[in-house]
Amino acid sequence: MKKQLLIVSVLACLFVSKNSFSQEKNEKVESLDEIIITATKFETNKKNVGKTVYKITQEIIQNSAGKTVMDLLNDVPGIEINGNFSTKGQNLGYYIRGGRNRQVAILIDGVNVNDPSSFGGDFDLRQIDIQQIESIEVLKGASSTLYGTGAATGVINIILKKASKKKFNGVFSSSMGSNSSSENNNLSAEEFSTNFNFNGTVGKVDYLLALNANGSRGLSAAENPDKNNPFEEDIFTRQNMLLKINYTLNKNLILGFFGSIDEFSTDFDGFNFDPITFASSPADRNNNLSSNQKRAGFNVDYNYEKGVLKIRTFATDINRRDTPSNNFFNGEVMGFDVFNHYKFNKEFSILTGFASQFQDMEQLTLFSPIEKGAGKQHFYDPYLSVNYFSNLGFIFNAGTRLNVHSEYGSNVVFNVNPAYNFKLNTTSNAKVFASYSTAFVTPTLSEIFTKLPSIEKLLPEEDITIETGFELNFSSKISLNATFFYREEINKIGYDPMTFQTINDLGTFFARGVETEISFKPIKKLALLANHTYIQRAESLMLKIPRNKFFIKADYQLFPSTFTALSYRFVDETKDFGEVDLHSYNLVDFFINHQILDKKVTFYGSMTNIFNENFQEIASFTTRGRNYNLGLRVQL
Repeated sequence: MKKQLLIVSVLACLFVSKNSFSQEKNEKVESLDEIIITATKFETNKKNVGKTVYKITQEIIQNSAGKTVMDLLNDVPGIEINGNFSTKGQNLGYYIRGGRNRQVAILIDGVNVNDPSSFGGDFDLRQIDIQQIESIEVLKGASSTLYGTGAATGVINIILKKASKKKFNGVFSSSMGSNSSSENNNLSAEEFSTNFNFNGTVGKVDYLLALNANGSRGLSAAENPDKNNPFEEDIFTRQNMLLKINYTLNKNLILGFFGSIDEFSTDFDGFNFDPITFASSPADRNNNLSSNQKRAGFNVDYNYEKGVLKIRTFATDINRRDTPSNNFFNGEVMGFDVFNHYKFNKEFSILTGFASQFQDMEQLTLFSPIEKGAGKQHFYDPYLSVNYFSNLGFIFNAGTRLNVHSEYGSNVVFNVNPAYNFKLNTTSNAKVFASYSTAFVTPTLSEIFTKLPSIEKLLPEEDITIETGFELNFSSKISLNATFFYREEINKIGYDPMTFQTINDLGTFFARGVETEISFKPIKKLALLANHTYIQRAESLMLKIPRNKFFIKADYQLFPSTFTALSYRFVDETKDFGEVDLHSYNLVDFFINHQILDKKVTFYGSMTNIFNENFQEIASFTTRGRNYNLGLRVQL
């Protein structure tokens, strides 16, 4: 409690700075002209979007040097990335609005990515390096109309970096830091990262090549109940390569190619299980998981007088192997998304599209082998979205999608999203919005293959989301938004308690909650932000999901070339499997960067979990204590 009071006192002092309103009256906390893509699938001013969309910009990424993709997503209201504070190789949970991984659509440059070889079919964010990313957009709520399966609780759109207009541009960065628990805190450098990015434009061709490598050691995945005898360290390594090439044929037509290879290897531990008492305890194991992912695709952008036509094709091959069990998993995805945005006038436009995916998997395990070709599925999705942006402030979006699936037949989803922008006075404005949207989650290949024999076909999970909320911007200094949501899940895919085979659960499952955020810029050098998430649903469905979550951050430009940030996070108590209590915890982090040589060289550092809080986000698994990170970024 003393730590919480200290944190609140420091932030309160910042809020009441005597210069609070003396400077920069024309600066906005949040630009209404910020361009958003994810909400409509085409570039749209944020003021014309009928929902609250959170954008993690390149500026935020640069000022948060040392943070990962998961760290930045964890700061967004409504999102809990479970496992993020554990070892680097820990399996991650993406919990948005009380949902699970399978209910979140992960996009890379607008393309829905997934892993058919995993049981949940979800994309592994451990594969992505933050240095490859230009920005991230987060859209909450059911969004299957635009993005298809999995877009039930939210969409995370990772937008990769683009080439510079110069003939050659390069960035090199490297960092090192500690990686220790709160019980065994030390200053040894046990986490390393090195990144190269080369890009440019030569004539009609632009290119980007990104190479990344990082690793960590020093922490054990599982935590020994005997604090004086920690388990041995579990090592994590990752390498990434991304290549993008675009050819501008003329002012209207751009052809593009991308290819990436992402590999990681991580040690992990296990459990001892007593078949008589059914009790389990963490055990030190020499297990290892290696993963190799290859992605490639071809893009076409054709601009014409009234709109734009885009073609996105992609192929993914994923191989995973764990030892010493020697289990092997392979997943293959091929697909395309073709869509056309046609503008009738400045106010009215229509988006039509057709998307498809073909999935296959192979699984070589002792108990449930699946031969290549035995587990396949494919689907075809035509979709339509109508957008109206009135000069009087009225906004309207509606759409529908037909999903035709090889397992269960057809399924239809839709959305309706009205909103209204209006001025409060000459310097303040407001937006109110509401939406009703449906979504679907297709069964994965593993679930189809392991379904109860008496079930002819597994049905897709159906989701309904109702939202209402507002955004306020006062005097170009304060921005406030709040969203209330209500969710229903029908035909939820679960397991028969006797056979552990896959079934559709009967009944309807509910979730509701509120997400709020306020940002305040009292002076040019200081920016403050606070957000809160509240979620309510049945206790049995809240495992590892906190009911309340607070995040507070203060950014301060100490000198023209020196940026600092202090953040505080509160995560509410929850439970893990077996009714194990996971206690609430508080984390305080500090970040700083300093630029020299005309901003071509940046030194950065961070201290996370400053007060060395001891906590668990997954029962019996280690979390990181107080740790530092120091780095250097050079613009070539």
